[in-house]
Amino acid sequence: MVQAQRVLPFLDEVPQLKAKVLEKADAHWAFQPIEKPALPEVKQKSWAKNPIDLFILQMLEEAGRAPAEPADSHTLLRRAHFDLLGLPPDPESIEKFVQNPDWPSLIKELLASPHYGERYGRHWLDVARYADSSGYGRDYFFPHAAHYRDYVIRSMNEDKPFTSFVREQLAGDILYPEDKATDGRRYATGFYTIGAVYPVSANGIKRPKRFEYDRLTDAADVTGEAFLGLSFACARCHDHKYDPITQHDYFAFQSLFASSTFKEMPIEEDKQKLQIKDYLLEHTAAAEHATFFERGELNLPAGRIRPRLPAYFSKGKTAAEKPGDHKKRRLQVANWIASEKNPLTARVIANRVWQWHFGEALVATPNDFGLEGESPSHPELLDYLATYLIENDWSLKTLHFHLMSSSAYRMSSAHAEPAITGILDRFPTTRMQAETIWDNMLAVSGKLNGKMYGRSVFPPVSDDLVQSKRNASWETEKKESGWMRRGIYVAIKRSMHFPFFDVFDGTNSATSVGQRESTVVSPQALTMMNGEIPRKLSNTFHQRLVRECGDDKEKIIARAWLLAYGRPMTEKEKKVTLQFLREVDLKTWCHALFNSNEFVYLR
Repeated sequence: MVQAQRVLPFLDEVPQLKAKVLEKADAHWAFQPIEKPALPEVKQKSWAKNPIDLFILQMLEEAGRAPAEPADSHTLLRRAHFDLLGLPPDPESIEKFVQNPDWPSLIKELLASPHYGERYGRHWLDVARYADSSGYGRDYFFPHAAHYRDYVIRSMNEDKPFTSFVREQLAGDILYPEDKATDGRRYATGFYTIGAVYPVSANGIKRPKRFEYDRLTDAADVTGEAFLGLSFACARCHDHKYDPITQHDYFAFQSLFASSTFKEMPIEEDKQKLQIKDYLLEHTAAAEHATFFERGELNLPAGRIRPRLPAYFSKGKTAAEKPGDHKKRRLQVANWIASEKNPLTARVIANRVWQWHFGEALVATPNDFGLEGESPSHPELLDYLATYLIENDWSLKTLHFHLMSSSAYRMSSAHAEPAITGILDRFPTTRMQAETIWDNMLAVSGKLNGKMYGRSVFPPVSDDLVQSKRNASWETEKKESGWMRRGIYVAIKRSMHFPFFDVFDGTNSATSVGQRESTVVSPQALTMMNGEIPRKLSNTFHQRLVRECGDDKEKIIARAWLLAYGRPMTEKEKKVTLQFLREVDLKTWCHALFNSNEFVYLR
């Protein structure tokens, strides 16, 4: 006899927040409506190039500190190139800027480069927990992931309003149902299909219930962290201890995504007309609610939850419309997140952009604007940037230009006094990210394959590494030029990261990453010194110099310095280098440049 499946009841009673949580939430800075702050009065007004400097100067004057001197032209040019493009300036660009240091024109030129989208696309892919495979067990490969990555790059280059960027990622299939192009906006919803979930277990068994639970969990968690800076995941097993999100809120938020599922479909790939399987997100009437699980355990279903936004955020001045038509629920979520009334969205992305420029965020916990997150070091500056972004149609490029036009951005990294946390009296010295170091080596050696878009590539790794991983596969490109592409195109397999990126703190694609770690450990030096690829590229760098400069040693070292460091040698450096080259050959010296701090650090 087949036992009838128990129909779970609807849990319609919305639990009330605890009074203590509610009181703190009502007073929390991040949940207040965004208001444009008054510009502060400062003494050294002549230093300020725009309002950003007034807020920085106010804090400096209160702390009794003075801003650092302006950085020199070579430093600024290198800083701007790596900041906006992730690539070094070539000697011709250096000469052009030094002769005519037109800073505004330089910023506009770099923002117009297609390489800008690759650089800032990589930043966003960290937030989106991008990877090319599912992870766990069999680590299934995602053929669709590269389409999402390319969508992000194109969106950045187009300077798509951030609100449109939000809506397309949350509901592109609803907004543009007929867009089937491989570079189309519908692929924006790849945001939801690149998580560490897959409908088949490690032993090949389909597991629909576990997959549905994992899929909805991933959707709710990444949406909260990426766009709102809220840790919804903390409410999956119990009411959030600090933020105004109950467990009931959590599963009701999951319900907003329950009427959507992954669809495996063939797509047409460029001119080759190859039919491949792909995954897209689409709406369906298959499910109109999520299940409430006691303690967040899949084997403890307690009832069904109707879709709604967290109760606390559905009231007052920042209230959102209630979800209606199940086919448009994600669009309603997207509209709520992208609304000017939402107190979080503009603050969260403005904070991220500041962090991507300065290395340190105004809110040191960029994925957590809740009560357990850090308070902003410059709250008025953060709200100024958020309102500036809104007033300028949510244009990230306009915000970039505004930030980089400030005196604060153009400060030197040198300062006579010790640094103080939270006080921006100098430009922070930061190590390049893993992909940027990779791109730098390829560019300086002259081997960078500048091809944009397309499938992810696999640089060579050791056979021992592949064999040590369960179910691992790593099909190295047959042609050397095939893998010598920018780091953003290197495959990210969740079960086996590319070793070079791993050692330099490459992104953890399991969850949304607001800020990468930046460690200093011995394997980094050993990789640059003994690694096969760094050695190969430093040798190629030497070959490039000989090809371009002949056997003129002084000409070779001068050009090498410009290529590697973006500045000319000092007389002292020239003297020391020529003396060094009496004992070692040029090939070894080129390898030494790759191993220097100045090659991998920005100041």
